[in-house]
Amino acid sequence: MPHQPRIALALLTGIVLALSACATGPDLDLTVHESDRGAVYLERIPDRSFQTAHPMTLPADTMARVLRGVVIKEGRGSLGYLSPGKPAAGRVFAEEEVEYLTPLLTEGLKRAASDQQVGFRIVQSSTKTAAPPAGPVFCLSDVRFPGVCESEQAGGSAIEESTEGTVYVYGQSLYLTLTGYRHRTERTGPENMAARRILNPTGLANHTVHFVPESAKRPDSYRTVRSTDTTMVIDYTLLAAMPVAPEMRPTPLHSPTPVKGEPGQRDADMDELRKELLGIKKKLAEQEEERARSLPSSSKKSAPR
Repeated sequence: MPHQPRIALALLTGIVLALSACATGPDLDLTVHESDRGAVYLERIPDRSFQTAHPMTLPADTMARVLRGVVIKEGRGSLGYLSPGKPAAGRVFAEEEVEYLTPLLTEGLKRAASDQQVGFRIVQSSTKTAAPPAGPVFCLSDVRFPGVCESEQAGGSAIEESTEGTVYVYGQSLYLTLTGYRHRTERTGPENMAARRILNPTGLANHTVHFVPESAKRPDSYRTVRSTDTTMVIDYTLLAAMPVAPEMRPTPLHSPTPVKGEPGQRDADMDELRKELLGIKKKLAEQEEERARSLPSSSKKSAPR
């Protein structure tokens, strides 16, 4: 008899732990890579009954095509208009981000277990300088410590933009979920790392996520209970066999301007010269045709009766 309450307590404790594990988010199991640019890691799927197709080997070029195909479209705001100066749609990952994430995500899929998914985070940092004051500024600190007020005014804040998501393979489909898109965190003090404020919680408000080419997407029947509005279910085998669209080719989004004398500039100059020569030849041919048509009529008028 004394053993029965003990067994019942152990069973109750196990049930409570299992329920609490299902209710919480994914647990970080292993960090594949982490740097100032971002991180890729393996995390435990909360639903223990869900089994992925991991570990699996996905070709790097297929993974790169998946990342290049993720497109985000800005919707209309609360007042019913698009934000000025912003494109209506664009790629989520810049080319340098694709190059950074591709080998890490493929490595993560190789090392992931059947109850794990691959999480990723990409970070972009920039500095926002404080605007100069409109008029003269008087500081009491300059009385005792000259130059202190000037140094305080020249300070700024560091802006970090983060894009996060998860990737896993289930059956013959790749599931990519975007959980955050360029949501900003501002660090207001250079020496105070804790002085941060979140400017945009996820960055996905008034945005919709799409995948191109549309024909590589699975129908909605392939979506699982873990799928969200920002989950794309991709037939990666079909995608790998499809021709690459010109807009999805691996070219930098912001290519540097070629210096005069470099091969890129010389090729551009040659192309421009060829176009000019073709235009001159076309004009000469048209003038020759007009001259040939006008010769018989003029010769008849000038001929003596």
